[in-house]
Formats: sequence, structure tokens, C-alpha cells
Amino acid sequence: MILVVYRILYGTDFLERSMRSVYDGADKIFVGYSSEPWSRPINFPNIRDIEQSPTDVIKKYFDLSEGKITLFRQQQTTPKGEFNYLYSWAVDLLKGKPEIVVFMEPDMVWAPGVFKSFIEEASNHSHLFAPQIEMWKTQEYRIRRKDNKTRLGPAAYRGNIPEFRFGAYNGLDKVISQYGCYNFGFCLNEKTMLYKHEAALDFSTKIGDSVPSETWYKEKWLQWTPNTINLEPSANYTGLIPKAQPYDMPEDMRKFMDENPVKNT
Repeated sequence: MILVVYRILYGTDFLERSMRSVYDGADKIFVGYSSEPWSRPINFPNIRDIEQSPTDVIKKYFDLSEGKITLFRQQQTTPKGEFNYLYSWAVDLLKGKPEIVVFMEPDMVWAPGVFKSFIEEASNHSHLFAPQIEMWKTQEYRIRRKDNKTRLGPAAYRGNIPEFRFGAYNGLDKVISQYGCYNFGFCLNEKTMLYKHEAALDFSTKIGDSVPSETWYKEKWLQWTPNTINLEPSANYTGLIPKAQPYDMPEDMRKFMDENPVKNT
């Protein structure tokens, strides 16, 4: 059995495309969603007033009667070990462990056919990580990190999974797949991006993560032009993303994304 586990707080703009890109290659898809940042700030905007909930998006585009998708609401106070929690919940509901589990976020989208190739490769490894092409605001630009360092995305595990920290990485050797996926985390609608930025400002120190620059949303993202430099949100590491670069998205991926261009706000 191939299990895909999603963790969602905000960013449902690309959720349908993300799930559609894994749907045929997965036997079960578990979606764990929450409605507040990990830090649970007081008097903070309600994300459901900003964008459609995961349940609304999924029920609109997928047939839950097929039994492939399970939705469950959950709330943690830290991202540390959150994927472990979601995986344990999924295993309990399934009454058994999957052959392979893939951990995903809602802004990760595979090009047509690539997810199945990733799963085939993962069947030969205890763990496997997919490199990402990180898009910037539109389908026309991407970002590359300093020294062309690859940011890893979906993580696959065969057999037992380790204790995770913030993401789904084992902290040891990184076996990188030849098959990558796209990340649209910097392409969300303006209201959700502002929410994401303000949430990070609140919880980063509390969970021990890098603190964002307070001016990043307005100066680097909202008012961005192709000449804008130092795009990394973390205040102490702005140079890690020097600049966005023009990107010629392959035709099959562009066509796939254009099949549902609506942002779910």
C-alpha cells in the first residue's frame, strides 16, 4: 500500500492540484489539517476567513465515497514530530503500516506521471527525498538558493520512520531522488501570504526556527520586481535566495496547472 500524508495549516490554493498529482499513484491519502498556527496567538486572523478550508476544497474536487481520502482535524503546538503524529493516526485508522509513506505539503505539486516514478524509485530505498523547483509568484519565475543548494520536498519512507523535527527528514543521510516536484509556496494569494508571514513572525522564536524579516512580505514579495534581490524570508539569511530567475515551465506541467487555475480564496 502507498500512503500519502498531508499536513495543512494554510495554503489551499494549490491543494487540489497537489492531491490530483498523487491521486492515481496512491492507495490512501490522509489529510491532517489545523486552523491555528502552532503558537496559537491571541486575536489572530482566522484562516477560514481568508481562504477555503481543506475540507471544502477536497469535497468540491474529489469523490470521498471512493474511500481513498481521509480527512482529520488536529492541532499541535509545535511542528516538531507533527508528521510522526499524523502518521501514527493514519496507521491506527488503516489497521496496519503501509509499504511506502510519502509526506507532503499542500503547495507541492508533481508533474504528470512523475509521482509514480518517484514511488518506483522509493521502493529500492529505506528513505528518499525529492528535490524541488521552487516557483516565485507565477509560473514564469523560479528561485535558486545560494550555491545552487537544493531544497528538499516530499519525503518517502519504506518500513519504519524516524523521529522527525520540523519536517519529514531523518537528519542523517539524504538520499535524493532523480525525480523532483514543484513547490508553489511563494505563489499563494496575497491574503494567505500575509497570513503566512504574520504567523511565522509569531511562532518562529517560540518553536526555535529562524525569525523572518518583518518587512519581507511588503518589500520582497508584494512589491517584488524582477530586479529585487535577497528574497529569503529569514532575517539573518536574506542572501540565501539571491534573485528570482525566468523559468520556462515544461508544456505538460503548464497544461496540468492550467486545468485548475482558480485560487481558493
